[in-house]
Amino acid sequence: MTAAAAPAPAAGRAVLDPATAQGRPVLDPATGRVLTHVPDTDASGVAAAVTRADTAFHEHWADTSPAHRSGLLRELARLLRDDRDELAALERSNAGKPTARAAGEVAFAAQVADWFAAAARYPVGETYPAGPGMRTYTDRVPVGVCAAIVPNNYPLLLAVWKIAAALAYGNTVVVKPAPETPLSIRRLVERAAAVLPEGVLTAVYGGAETGRLLCDQQAVGMVSFTGSTAAGRDVARRCAEGLKPVSLELGGKSPVVVFRDADLDAAAQAVVTGFTGNTGQVCVAGSRLVVDRAVHDEFVARVAELAGDLRVGRPADPGTDLGPLISEAAATRTAEIVEEAAARGADVILPPGRSSVLHDLDGGFFVHPAILDRVPFDSRAWREEIFAPVLSVASFATDDEALALAHDTAYGLSASVWTSDADRVERFGRALRAGMVWVNTWGDTEETVSVSGLGQSGYGRELGIHAVEGYTRPRAVWVAHRPGR
Repeated sequence: MTAAAAPAPAAGRAVLDPATAQGRPVLDPATGRVLTHVPDTDASGVAAAVTRADTAFHEHWADTSPAHRSGLLRELARLLRDDRDELAALERSNAGKPTARAAGEVAFAAQVADWFAAAARYPVGETYPAGPGMRTYTDRVPVGVCAAIVPNNYPLLLAVWKIAAALAYGNTVVVKPAPETPLSIRRLVERAAAVLPEGVLTAVYGGAETGRLLCDQQAVGMVSFTGSTAAGRDVARRCAEGLKPVSLELGGKSPVVVFRDADLDAAAQAVVTGFTGNTGQVCVAGSRLVVDRAVHDEFVARVAELAGDLRVGRPADPGTDLGPLISEAAATRTAEIVEEAAARGADVILPPGRSSVLHDLDGGFFVHPAILDRVPFDSRAWREEIFAPVLSVASFATDDEALALAHDTAYGLSASVWTSDADRVERFGRALRAGMVWVNTWGDTEETVSVSGLGQSGYGRELGIHAVEGYTRPRAVWVAHRPGR
């Protein structure tokens, strides 16, 4: 890189777009062209979907055995594998994901469904000592109807994270995909109808207003939301009115801290993966590099070279590394933030021969990876989640300064530290305030490990054995075998 100047029908009646009489347009972000139209679900449609889910829960689903739910989830996993190519194609065209990435996400979704198929049969209670004639125990019971509100960066995968967990523990689900990316979820819900009983899994469509209607439904027992911190606050406020529990996986501005004694080649590759993966549209993106001043110039040059080799292109092209951003607004905002940082003194590093972060290709919403070195700490580039392949860089001289820079954010979703010093590994492993901490690695995520955020990155657990805490409620039970004892 070289330095450059800144540069399916929903339930109920549909709310139709008067201009098209077909509903909300769904775009291909690689071309800007309309793929189809999906009508927003109106208030009566949202209420009808929740009623069906609530009826299904009370009439049969809550009383199904864990073994039965486990078997159905394994069928759902099989369906995901059988339909991998079709679902990946929808993710490619609707979310702009390169083919290999999209197929990998469908495969991960199937693994998640299999994991929760097994977790459905794990013990979740305890038996307590009691006197003669009394049995005392705790258990967990499903919350009822779960609302799953899903973002546009991992439409299918994050929907399955929520759906599989909720179903495993005896809940029914109403899922709302992001308005930009409804197609893979719509197809999953259609196909799942052949596996799951009526009303157990249904979908509603639309933007923020549809999400608000869903949160306000009295029969919704909990809301699992992944998205921006601002939207998460709105979800939390609305659910507070009904004392509904929420799980919020929100934004991030995650640091990657690199010391001079690290494996710099491995660290540089991880940094590039961390800020460009999924074209930077990742909540845990390593979007802030905090690098030892002693190796700053050398390391930034390595990162720039690796990032400059990445190919921006059409998602269907096997050679593409970075597809488009999700919308024209996202690309425009990215350019504005980069230009603002440059105007305030940051060194902007773009791929060789490029003078702008924007990339003109086939009318799509493409951007190049950008590195902003020595960025002002009060700039949007340092403080805000950009959701694009933009890396902000700062350097440090001491361990304390490194930790302070890592913590110079309201978010606390993830952090990564690179060092060969065992004492430093332990210190930073304990001290970093983030829900996910990686040491000499970045981005590891497994269906067996529960994850969550701190600070403005939200609360609640996804995946792993602790997901049960969000989708069930604990009870204490006393059973007297000798009444009146």
